[in-house]
Amino acid sequence: MTYYLLLSRSITHAQRMSRILERAGITARFFRPPMGLTDRGCSYAVRVAGGNYPTAMELLRSEGLAPMRVFYAEGGGALSEITI
Repeated sequence: MTYYLLLSRSITHAQRMSRILERAGITARFFRPPMGLTDRGCSYAVRVAGGNYPTAMELLRSEGLAPMRVFYAEGGGALSEITI
């Protein structure tokens, strides 16, 4: 399964991102990111299915809630950072 992890700077930022996406019908759960993805102790990640990524980013940008970094995961679960 392909998915994206949208890194946020805080739990509040992640909650807001998740809430906006959920209201639009996009499943978006937030959680602590895997070790090694960030050097910031307060960061959180929002997981979005691959097919929803373009719409999710559009919604978040329109609300001024763009993520700090974005990681892409495919099949095996290896994460690759992408440019946003």
